[in-house]
Amino acid sequence: MVDGKTTTVSVDLSIPVQADLVVLARLTAATVAGRAGFGVEDIEDLRLAVEELCLSLVCSREDGRLHLTYECEDDSITVDCSYEAAGGESGTPGRDADDLSLRILDALVDEHGRDVRDGRPSAWLCKRRAAATA
Repeated sequence: MVDGKTTTVSVDLSIPVQADLVVLARLTAATVAGRAGFGVEDIEDLRLAVEELCLSLVCSREDGRLHLTYECEDDSITVDCSYEAAGGESGTPGRDADDLSLRILDALVDEHGRDVRDGRPSAWLCKRRAAATA
């Protein structure tokens, strides 16, 4: 919310699958959340969750691209991430969503899920802003 008005912000990011570039996905999450008025703890939770989301799709692969879309509306941020294998071919997830990944996401965000869209492994999460305490 900006000046009492509801605004929707959408940011698209596409990065090569490289461990050192996942930091860009985290920084983008922090920037979107900060501009939306999220608190420091919520921003850090979102940053960690976005990293886990990315890594859960590619594991140790070093090819292809990650495509992320950050949607901020009212008091929530949704991040959608898909993996495109090198050459644009259909890919399969780098690893299944293991129990640890699911527990990490459960602890950090309000909702999350995985699916395959257009032949691409995809995952998403939703983080709501914590209610302000008086």
